[in-house]
Amino acid sequence: MQMLMLDDLDDAALDQLPFGVVCLDGGERMKVVRMNRAESEATGIQRWRAIGREFFREIAPGPANRDLAEAVRAFADGDGPPALSHVFPRWRGTADATQIEMVRGRDAAVYLCIRR
Repeated sequence: MQMLMLDDLDDAALDQLPFGVVCLDGGERMKVVRMNRAESEATGIQRWRAIGREFFREIAPGPANRDLAEAVRAFADGDGPPALSHVFPRWRGTADATQIEMVRGRDAAVYLCIRR
């Protein structure tokens, strides 16, 4: 079974998906290229504030996300598994347990499909 090509969806269609989506460019800094409404609402980060920012330095920084950063880089390089479990730390000691599926996009982009 082949996954839907997320690159083919415009932002309105991406917003209709029932799970969070963040697209990172293929560069060294892993900047946010796209983010859907579900992820914006789940994180409280407005989409326009995330676009163009370094995901693992500015959006999801910290030691708890280092393993995720390494997994995304490995996947982008063709070496890592396409899915994993991850816990995003949040304010006041709470956390979001997630299942993340990674999908390759055009131009070395990586989509994180985040299910909470």
